[in-house]
Amino acid sequence: AVTRIETHNCNLQEYNDNNVFVFKSKPNNPPSHHPGQYRPDFFALSKHIAEQLHNTPSWHHLHSVGEWKPGKVISNADEGQESEYVACLIQARPDNPSVLGIVMCPEGYVLSYGSPRGYVITEQLAYSDISPLIRYVHSLHAPLPAIILADRARTITLDSIAGLDDAPLWQITDPAYKINRSFSPKFIGFPFMRMTTVLSDVNTQECLVVKDSYPDSKGLREADLVDLLGDEPPGWVIQVKPVDPTRTKQRLVFKSTGAPFHECQTISEAVGALYDILEASRWAIVKRRILHRDISPGNVFIRPKPPSLPKDDVCFVQGVYESNPQSPSLTTLLDIDNGVQLPPTHKSLKEIYSSPDAATHELKALTGTPMYIARGPSLGQYTQPSEPYNFHTLDQIKPAEASELYEKAYPNDTFRKMQGKVGEFDETLCQECVEDQEHTIRLIQRPWHDAESAMFVFLIFLLRAKPKGSSPEDKDRLHAMQDIYMAIRDTAIGTEADHREHLVNKGISSWKRLLHTDLEHLAPAI
Repeated sequence: AVTRIETHNCNLQEYNDNNVFVFKSKPNNPPSHHPGQYRPDFFALSKHIAEQLHNTPSWHHLHSVGEWKPGKVISNADEGQESEYVACLIQARPDNPSVLGIVMCPEGYVLSYGSPRGYVITEQLAYSDISPLIRYVHSLHAPLPAIILADRARTITLDSIAGLDDAPLWQITDPAYKINRSFSPKFIGFPFMRMTTVLSDVNTQECLVVKDSYPDSKGLREADLVDLLGDEPPGWVIQVKPVDPTRTKQRLVFKSTGAPFHECQTISEAVGALYDILEASRWAIVKRRILHRDISPGNVFIRPKPPSLPKDDVCFVQGVYESNPQSPSLTTLLDIDNGVQLPPTHKSLKEIYSSPDAATHELKALTGTPMYIARGPSLGQYTQPSEPYNFHTLDQIKPAEASELYEKAYPNDTFRKMQGKVGEFDETLCQECVEDQEHTIRLIQRPWHDAESAMFVFLIFLLRAKPKGSSPEDKDRLHAMQDIYMAIRDTAIGTEADHREHLVNKGISSWKRLLHTDLEHLAPAI
């Protein structure tokens, strides 16, 4: 093995007690300080660290994870299990966003590599082909140049003020953002994509949101769309701008945090949040020509910090209630990595599909969270209502004179008229959607489709809502809710039948049965 390593890197002086890695077999307890209670069959960590630990090594001390399988062939399920372990390790190591893994069996082994760009594996290799295995071990000691940070002035290191057996603290140094502080992790998102990490300053408790940003085949990076939104966009997360604006941003840094939408405490708060989502969305569409395309509970902060203030003609719901247009938003929108820049003027479906312009190519991408994406684009057709919609007042909106306050908050309201065809559903567009032409097979996501996504966020919130202090739900009623929730949760984009149609078209009696007993009075308004 030493001979093989010498051919890979002749300088063996790099290996010493401080950076030699040892492999440990499955511990009695899962590695700590991680929500995933997994126990890999073996893992690699620094010999220097291993000798000082008193407890089972924490996930953030590990450098690689592996599994041993007794069969002759490593199955897809085995590879899937390994991917979960690699994912856990990526989440636990913000200082190293890429991880090598291995699955072994009596007849051979599989190597894996995970990073925010995805997860890849090799085919099963025989032990007679030992070179990849040697390279795997060596790469733990001497990382490949591709995964070494290009700028050593920007570092994330384990803070020594935390004990080796304690939860980790991370010292983040980045002159580009004037950051040199210690943070504890609060939330870490899915690792095999543009990963989001929420960190809290150990001294001030100020939160920092860091998100991976890089170009791909879909077009604009999220960083480009965030730049188009401008400084402190109303109802959107606030970006921390780097000191050097010419620097290529591989990570986005935000100072906005909050709670996810499903943590709304009251129906009134959820209704107000829905209003402010639409207000922020319309501002971005009209003023910045940006469409979110992925409005879902996880992409909406409620009770945001710092407050998001209005600008231009925007007035959030509290401003309507209080007749004060400068009142902050109840929500902020985030995660526009599925977003798109709209053309300067409205284009028909036929114009978009026939245009050779590369800028229109991105408009054709059908994207978003399947459970919340608008039904028209998902199905590839619009279903026309059999009769005009009759809207009822939602009793939870207070005060009763909200409409009068709304008029006072919006004198000379040109913004609300949505000039041109932006967001309108007119007869021309309706006819275009029902024409038997190739370009109507897949519909483009339009501005009003984000409004429909926001509606699903609200309806599904109501479906699952249980008032505080309420009595246990009747089993039949609970089963009815669970059945329809499971159906809409499993709805996939592009299917011939959309189960969410049942949610939208339920009558008053059905909604009374689906809602919690203490909320059935909302059924007529829904």
